[in-house]
Amino acid sequence: MSLLIMPLLTTPLLKVPLSITRALCVQIATTPPNPPPLQSEMKKFGAQPDTLSKRSGAWKTATGMRFVLWCTTLCETAVIVAEMFPSTVSDKVLSLLPHPPSAAALCVSPVFFAGWLFTCTGALIRMSCFRTLGRLFTWELAVRDNHRLVTTGPYSIVRHPSYTGSTLVGIGNLLCAFGPGSYWVESGFLRSPVGRVLGTAWLVYWIFIPALLWSRVNKEDAVLKKEFGKEWEAWAKKTPYKLLPFVY
Repeated sequence: MSLLIMPLLTTPLLKVPLSITRALCVQIATTPPNPPPLQSEMKKFGAQPDTLSKRSGAWKTATGMRFVLWCTTLCETAVIVAEMFPSTVSDKVLSLLPHPPSAAALCVSPVFFAGWLFTCTGALIRMSCFRTLGRLFTWELAVRDNHRLVTTGPYSIVRHPSYTGSTLVGIGNLLCAFGPGSYWVESGFLRSPVGRVLGTAWLVYWIFIPALLWSRVNKEDAVLKKEFGKEWEAWAKKTPYKLLPFVY
């Protein structure tokens, strides 16, 4: 049995479905599920919205990061297929795209697989939050009209699970981009001027966004406590952890 399984685990072709599912997960996890709230609904969090509540800039940056990810995914897929199935067309593809000497360099490494797991797990947590909160889930800090305190689903485990999910997505994207087997690393793309710029932007983005989200936690708790009083206090007692069960 192992003789049948090992070639499947070591072939670079396995990277293709994993990379595509990762890109899809990032696409869903970083796309707002609802339109922005009204200005009046945002005022309870202060007169000036935080950085992520300024949707125009946050949306453009997230869109740019998704574009980079999809371009990378498609280029890597094309290179793997071209190197695994030589032809005239394959030669043309390889002449246009940066690539390692052998497709074997793009196999699924333990670091890439860990990054894939982090990304997909984080995205699934985010999707669960979207579904549980429904129309109440917005990128912007807001107390919606007819708002209710949701304490079920992932919100029964920690009080800010969507931020936990975003953090996992961020860790996963960094591991996949900069670890062994990464297309950026193995193709030499990161050593090019464009690669250095995109690599730096990728690193900063996936560190900066989770940090911004974590900075929201205490402010959200304070506003929700003021809005829902004893109901929030009962929830906080039942669900004492903000982001990480048994840790924080």
